[in-house]
Amino acid sequence: MMTLLLLLGFVLAVALGAVATLRRLHRVAQEGITAAVEAQILSPTRSALETYQPMGRLFAEGDVRFLNRSRPDLVKRLRRQRQQVLRLYLRELRADFERVYAFCRSLAPRSADPNFAALITQQAFSFYGLFLILHVRCTLGWFLHVRIDTMDLVGAFDRLRQAAQATLAAMTPQPAMAGSPA
Repeated sequence: MMTLLLLLGFVLAVALGAVATLRRLHRVAQEGITAAVEAQILSPTRSALETYQPMGRLFAEGDVRFLNRSRPDLVKRLRRQRQQVLRLYLRELRADFERVYAFCRSLAPRSADPNFAALITQQAFSFYGLFLILHVRCTLGWFLHVRIDTMDLVGAFDRLRQAAQATLAAMTPQPAMAGSPA
């Protein structure tokens, strides 16, 4: 009986997560797409991998080993504080992703690429799935694969931004060459 209840609870949690993801994917963008967002997408000063790289180093085993030798009483506090920092990084990354995704959704009807809408939806599902896994691991205190999970998550964001850049480049009229016939 207890196994059945646990299984039912797990299925319910997965269903609620799927509904929340679908709702987030299909809701109408609340904020308008500004020129600043477009400029951020077209010419980012740093890639998302560079911007969010410290996220993957938060739970480096070398730090924990060093503290275990010198100050074992601080290990628990360090993990708790780094978990809070990881959550802040994840909140910022999700906000950045949602801005770029809303921009991509506004580009989709004007895109010449018939696969663009499917591509951005696939990237959104990938991002939110990885985000959910990382959030669950963070909540449960399983920090073994944080570096891999964060880089996968940031990679999904970067792929979405690259798709937006390519679509914008294809939509922007190219200036005519000086020596070419008109």
